[in-house]
Amino acid sequence: MTHVCTGKFARSILLFLLLCAFVTSVLAASTTTPQLLLQGRFGNVKGLQTAKSLPVLFSWPSSSVFLTFQSSSINITLTAVQSTVQYSSYNRFTFWLDSQEVAIQTSDPNNTTINWNATGLSSATHNLTITKLNEATYGEATLDSIILGTNGKFLLPTMPGEMTTGRRIQFIGDSFLTGYANTGGDSNCNYGACTAYGCLPNLDTQDATLAWGPLTASNLQADYQVLAWSGSGVVTYDVPIADAEATAAAVAEASPEAATEEEPLAEWEYEAQYPLDSDLFDRQVAGDNTTIITNFTQWVPQIVVMAGGANDFALDATDLDTWQTPYLEFIDQVNKVYNSPQIIILTYPLESVPTASYNQTTYYLQYMASLYVSARMQGLSNVQLLQLNGINFPTDNWCDGHPSVDAHTNIANQLTTYLQAILPRWANSTYPLIATS
Repeated sequence: MTHVCTGKFARSILLFLLLCAFVTSVLAASTTTPQLLLQGRFGNVKGLQTAKSLPVLFSWPSSSVFLTFQSSSINITLTAVQSTVQYSSYNRFTFWLDSQEVAIQTSDPNNTTINWNATGLSSATHNLTITKLNEATYGEATLDSIILGTNGKFLLPTMPGEMTTGRRIQFIGDSFLTGYANTGGDSNCNYGACTAYGCLPNLDTQDATLAWGPLTASNLQADYQVLAWSGSGVVTYDVPIADAEATAAAVAEASPEAATEEEPLAEWEYEAQYPLDSDLFDRQVAGDNTTIITNFTQWVPQIVVMAGGANDFALDATDLDTWQTPYLEFIDQVNKVYNSPQIIILTYPLESVPTASYNQTTYYLQYMASLYVSARMQGLSNVQLLQLNGINFPTDNWCDGHPSVDAHTNIANQLTTYLQAILPRWANSTYPLIATS
């Protein structure tokens, strides 16, 4: 990687000038104040991909902060957000210094602060990337402080290659997109991350950067956002009937407003655990339904991949019209705020996954195909359907019924090939960094 405004950056002269104008218009060239470049949605910022003050709130999976500095030392502090009905205080971050992974650190309910530091650094320019590996279901955290050594200074952030092309993809979905349990495998699928709702697989079983969304973006050298939450659906909240009584009891113990053990959960309890895809789309912060985005023009993707819907069939499927109408309304919403991007309805190969029931698979595949046909019959020519190929789909070494890294790689490779085939011009073009609707 090269420095945005001083290195060899040769996509085009126009794009080079836009890059420099974008970064220098919002960040100072050299300062003692942190100069941050953001990838993904963050809290405590105004929607831009930059930040000049702390704290900033890490919320979504595989979201990253980039900074460039000169100093012999650096000290970073992150603090887990206090546990709420939505999530606990589990977080896992990776630190990359000068293109090398130097640490993975975690927080949990008993230790909510993460401190990372590096000392004895050379006087050269250094690049640091901090990436959140877990989804908000486990926890969220604020980046509270970045302290440099004596005479240290922050520089304009070095922009990673995938952000310099101007290509942007947004991924929307559920646990299959978050990377839930993707690194757990058969031997490490232990349920040790316990919350008010029960226990999740250990924190180290999830690496959102190895989920199919970020892998696809990397393949295509595209900037991206992952808007995903385990258990989310398009129309319904995924709370299995068999778990309702135990869940109600746990929630009642954790919250005075919660339903009792003998009563069904109140709707807000379902929503708190499993927000709908359309809820996630509107939020700046994954676990906070009050952080509604009102200006979507700060980051506009050319492609939106919608991968939700499977959880709507965890219980008995509703009728097609009741399910399909809200999904079409969601597509209309995305078209409106992003000025009709290419929308890919991604359908998983559930017929090849042994954990899926025959009933779930049949309804899911039929309804997703019907959704695509209905969208096209409404004149939505920007909507495409990708039914992933289940032949030779990796189903070994899964944890808690969720795809392994090998399976995520398979999905990413299929989606990459598909996008290159139907959108070859996009896959080989560059776009302005300052997106407009």
